[in-house]
Amino acid sequence: MSKPPSSFNQTFPAGSSAESDGREVRVPAQPRSSRRGGNGHRPSAAATPGGGSSTDELVRRSNFWRDNYNPLRGLTIARLMALFEQAERGAFPEIQLTLRKAEKRFPALKGFIEKLVSSVEELDGRVRVKEQLPEGATGAMAEKQRRFLQGRYEMLRNFKSSLAQIALADVRGYAVLQKHRYQDGPNEGAVAELYWIEPWCWSRDGFYGGFFYNENSQPGIGLGSCETILGEANRIGGPELPRSEFVICEAESPLYEIALIAFVNWLMGRRDYSAFVEIFGLPGSVIIMPPNVPPGKEYEYQAAAEKVARSVSGALPHGADVKFPATATRGEYPYEKFCETQEKDVVLAGTAGLLTMLPMPTGIGKGASAEHDGAWQRIAVAKALRINETLQRDFDAPELAAEFPGEPVCVEFALEVRDTEDVGKLLDNVVKAGAAGLQADALEISDRSGLRLTRENEGRSKNEE
Repeated sequence: MSKPPSSFNQTFPAGSSAESDGREVRVPAQPRSSRRGGNGHRPSAAATPGGGSSTDELVRRSNFWRDNYNPLRGLTIARLMALFEQAERGAFPEIQLTLRKAEKRFPALKGFIEKLVSSVEELDGRVRVKEQLPEGATGAMAEKQRRFLQGRYEMLRNFKSSLAQIALADVRGYAVLQKHRYQDGPNEGAVAELYWIEPWCWSRDGFYGGFFYNENSQPGIGLGSCETILGEANRIGGPELPRSEFVICEAESPLYEIALIAFVNWLMGRRDYSAFVEIFGLPGSVIIMPPNVPPGKEYEYQAAAEKVARSVSGALPHGADVKFPATATRGEYPYEKFCETQEKDVVLAGTAGLLTMLPMPTGIGKGASAEHDGAWQRIAVAKALRINETLQRDFDAPELAAEFPGEPVCVEFALEVRDTEDVGKLLDNVVKAGAAGLQADALEISDRSGLRLTRENEGRSKNEE
């Protein structure tokens, strides 16, 4: 029997993917779920006594079924409906594994995800002082909290990729990330990374129930069966997986249902289109034989005519004629429009009606590209509000409460669009105010501009010290 997830304590040696400055990082109590085979914490490099396989290696080997499982085989709308019903009961593995394949193979969905992620990653993340400080808070208290929390975010090794996974909760339904912390050195106790755990490794006790870690992605575990089969040790919020060690973002109405239905219809349209082109791609022809065919030559003339009619090169006798009766009657083929409709459904739903397609810039002027860029920026800002709320609740609040117990929270993390022109105007106004004998508040200007500003005298005194 394998140990419960919380009993594992994985060490990352210097030079590993979880290390960037030479310090050793230990990550305690993470669930065992991996991108290959279900063992999420990184495998230990240490050999087992006697040279045998470790427990982790055996578990990974037994879970290779996911690598060989193709949920697209036999996928129909009826099958999708059954998977959607399972997901409503909290049995997520099969629907998430199906979505994983669609994200790789459905061009519209893949393009939407790439554009969404890049738009979110272009936003500027910073810790800011709240516009209205809570009662009993002071500016000095707020500045102290801001510097501390900003430092915590700067210690995260995978900050951008964490934002991307949280943003994709609107596609997949949820995102679960675990806090991996430094165990030694000057940063002991700080979060080293927010480690994304695959969505197919989770089940819930109903659509709104608690999350249970489903290491082997066992299908059908959901409402009424999570605690019985997976156990309390695998529940987020239990004593072994405390809720404060996770960042969780949920979407009330995720995109995956619309995307998967469109994906199945798109596959059907492409299949029928391929069959149509194979059969009717070359226009059919009718050969009109010449008059006065010599007796006994009818079969030779017929064979030559059939050869040409089948689009095989050949010669026809003088006086013969070729007609293409289907050319004049061909209308508009429905397959291409049918497939485009499926793609538009995904983009329309994913962008909240702002866009219906993902255009490519032409390079000749801005044209529609500028409008689409503006739309994507609005979409990214809307997604950022959800990301801000998630990080403020699951990262900011626990970190500040641990460092400043009893103090009101005066700061918050925010993703927002940074307009450099506005910052320039702000600084110009500060200079003009100074020339008029007015003094600006350094803390406020630092917060609004995103620059760490100090007054000249303060900077000199610090350097002298």
